[in-house]
Amino acid sequence: QVPRMANDQHLRSLCADLAKIFNGPVPPEVASKLNGIEKTLEGSLTKLDEFQAFMSSMQANRREAEEKLVPQLLKRVDHVEDIFTRIDKLENFVKLVEESARNVEDRVRQVDSAFGENKLKKFIGSLLRNSQGAEDDKKFQWKQGDFAVRHRDHFK
Repeated sequence: QVPRMANDQHLRSLCADLAKIFNGPVPPEVASKLNGIEKTLEGSLTKLDEFQAFMSSMQANRREAEEKLVPQLLKRVDHVEDIFTRIDKLENFVKLVEESARNVEDRVRQVDSAFGENKLKKFIGSLLRNSQGAEDDKKFQWKQGDFAVRHRDHFK
């Protein structure tokens, strides 16, 4: 290890030499290199300032997004989820109606095969008159209320 005093003397000697160089005439080669370094440093500082301004604007944009855009996006997501829930309910309701229509068609076919065309008219008339005891009515039992579709049950 170099003693501390020797270090201080060496530093003082270097500083004195540098002071002579800077205070005295600068050789043209050194001056051109110093000018090049100075221009490079100025360009780097300018780029650094531009980068700092860019980062500041990005932070402002991020804050704006956090404060304004994210809550708006969350509201839109809730709205879209509500729409999809409604669509699912509609799909289920349509399936129920389709199934009920198939059941009605099956019943109409059964009635048609049991009573024929003229007998179908009589059967429907008997349903309207609530007549009971007819022989044809015993072949096919109509269950009133089988096809009640209540849309309020599916949309709340």
